[in-house]
Amino acid sequence: MALVAVAALLLLRKPELLNAYTYSDRIYDRNGQLLHLGLSLDDKYRIRVPLQEIPPAARKALLLYEDRWFYEHPGVNPASMLRAVWQMLTGGRRQGASTLTMQVARIVYHIDSSSVSGKLLQIVRALQLEIFYSKDEILEAYFNLAPYGGNIEGIAAAAQVWFNTPVSRLNLPQILTLTVIPQNPVKRSPATPAGLKNAEAAAARLKELWREKHPVSADDDLNLPLSSGRFLPHEAPHAVRRLRETARGKIAATLDENLQKQTEAILSKYVKDNAGRGIFNAAAILVDYKTAEVLAAVGSADFFNEKIDGQVDGTAALRSPGSALKPFIYALALDQGLIHPRTMLKDVPKNYGLYTPENFDRSFYGLVNATQALVYSRNIPAVDLLLRLEENSFYQMLEKAGVKKLKTPGYYGLALALGGTEVSAQDLAALYAMLGNGGKFRPLRWRKDEPQLPETAMLSPEAAFLTLDMLSYNAPVDRRRLPFAKRSGTPYKVYWKTGTSYGYKDAWAAGLFGDFVLVVWVGNFDGTPNPAFTGREAAAPLFFRLVRQIAAGRGIAGDSIRPDGLNLSQADICAATGDLADAYCPQTVKSYFIPGVTRIKLSGVSRRIPIEVASGLRACRHTPPSTRLETYDFWPTDVLQAFARAGINIRKPPAFARDCAQVASLLPGKAPDILFPADNSVFIRRHGQKENRTIPLQAAADSDASVIYWFVNQALAGQTRPGETLEIVPEPGRVEIQAVDDLGRSAVRNITVKLID
Repeated sequence: MALVAVAALLLLRKPELLNAYTYSDRIYDRNGQLLHLGLSLDDKYRIRVPLQEIPPAARKALLLYEDRWFYEHPGVNPASMLRAVWQMLTGGRRQGASTLTMQVARIVYHIDSSSVSGKLLQIVRALQLEIFYSKDEILEAYFNLAPYGGNIEGIAAAAQVWFNTPVSRLNLPQILTLTVIPQNPVKRSPATPAGLKNAEAAAARLKELWREKHPVSADDDLNLPLSSGRFLPHEAPHAVRRLRETARGKIAATLDENLQKQTEAILSKYVKDNAGRGIFNAAAILVDYKTAEVLAAVGSADFFNEKIDGQVDGTAALRSPGSALKPFIYALALDQGLIHPRTMLKDVPKNYGLYTPENFDRSFYGLVNATQALVYSRNIPAVDLLLRLEENSFYQMLEKAGVKKLKTPGYYGLALALGGTEVSAQDLAALYAMLGNGGKFRPLRWRKDEPQLPETAMLSPEAAFLTLDMLSYNAPVDRRRLPFAKRSGTPYKVYWKTGTSYGYKDAWAAGLFGDFVLVVWVGNFDGTPNPAFTGREAAAPLFFRLVRQIAAGRGIAGDSIRPDGLNLSQADICAATGDLADAYCPQTVKSYFIPGVTRIKLSGVSRRIPIEVASGLRACRHTPPSTRLETYDFWPTDVLQAFARAGINIRKPPAFARDCAQVASLLPGKAPDILFPADNSVFIRRHGQKENRTIPLQAAADSDASVIYWFVNQALAGQTRPGETLEIVPEPGRVEIQAVDDLGRSAVRNITVKLID
């Protein structure tokens, strides 16, 4: 009969044990701190742990308390079974006879063992488990599936939830307390004071058994203090949600719990401190630029605040960046040889067809060097540089960086320079990290086990360094911005930029310090505007609170952004013009440039010209003593107009003497600069269109020019003074536009006019 029973068991299919269950997602920070413990698919807190990671003391305590003969019996302990039956028949105190194997069988097969039939089925299933699994495998199953109160199953989940510790670090009182819970998980659950008291009382009996078996060290170990609670961490909720979308089970995040909590606390306090200004929400992301690993990500001021849509992840939300992308236009311009940090750029009113950008303060500086233009966030220089870049190179950089939902380049036009597209804080963090990484881009990493993707070279190391060096002149918000003044105040540099979206809906601050990239956003997820939402007034103060606290905590000092080993040289530059200093330049400064790349010319603004002593007019040649040499600055007319608006009087060179009129065109000077239209522009016109058919022509000229003559397809179209506008209505097709000043110097642009239905 026994042989028949064994044979029947052997014919049964091997039962699933641990693989039949789902387990909690566990997300740990980079140092092994638990950030999140999720529910399994059947709504249990259940963490799978191999037997070898369970403390030996836990195994000894379990066998001592539940099944001393576990490794000797075949799944059922006959002596215990007979004793239990006898006590039931004689009316004595009932004692459990279930072995650990029988308990595992009851859990796995959901057996109600309170009836005789249920108990018999439990015995059969226990024997079946013993046939197919080793003792250690069955013991491991018990430790992973036993009930520990509420919806907590398994010793690893119980250790975490009840004692806030990994199972491997449980002390002896904790082990003994957990050992007794599965015998009566409802009454002994540490979730309540009464339950914890019951568990401790049961554990006290186990302590006595333990002392008998381990008398030497038991007293010291057993006297360790015991505290309990319900520890279910919910750290970094936005980042955790993102991580759970990409992986399951045990996840080792790149986040640093200390930096995460520090960032959350500073951001939350900043929002509370500034609620009176209408600031109710913010987001921040901190990245190690050398590895692209995300160290902290705070998606909102309060994840659980529905009034501010707190569960929206502000680090992933697409928003207008304002001027926060300007550094990358300058970086490309540096890389393409268009500028160096001291190149003078025009900050003057300018029309680009129907697009007329203005500066944030609605003023114009006339001329500013590239570093000042970037630090002061002047719009006209940025738009001009975008227009001069290789076609679509800025758009292609954003595309390669993975910016989502980009439309076609033509959709944005020149507005792309001023925040015309939407990006996320994560996008900005990855782009700024690229600058710190010598121009090599890599996507952000959120998990330690993510493979390192190949780097994409977006800029030369030289252009990346120069861009950061330019940004380092942007003074902190509590200091005046004095470009090229001595940078001081901290033992480290901060390379940063602000951004303000159109309509005051988004305020940004982004930059590098130490080994970190930090991006901060302030605004409302529903797009409600607020005049306080400017980068410098709303985002920068939060940015620098975070920078200083993090830098102090990490002991940041010195600077890892250096030009060592780069293909860079320095030259004497004329401070006023941004060109190589010549003999007539009154003041020179040093500036970096990239040899073989940077297009840099000799300055020609300051010129020594002959002046007739008698008339004060300009002579065509120097013939002393009737003439003398004087130095004048020959600024373009649009720059002179900007100087005039700023109240700056520039001494203009005198007119030519009458006998020099015929040779004046042969003298040195600059040809007109056609400000509009841009070369190779395309204008679209519909059949029958009567409005907006005109194209404005505008040019600046050297200060010695008085008139601009305009030729369209070699036919005279009219004349203007430098800086004035002439409107034309050209025929469809290719159109050549030529501007000639009254000294014979000329410039040419070609445009195309297309007719569509």
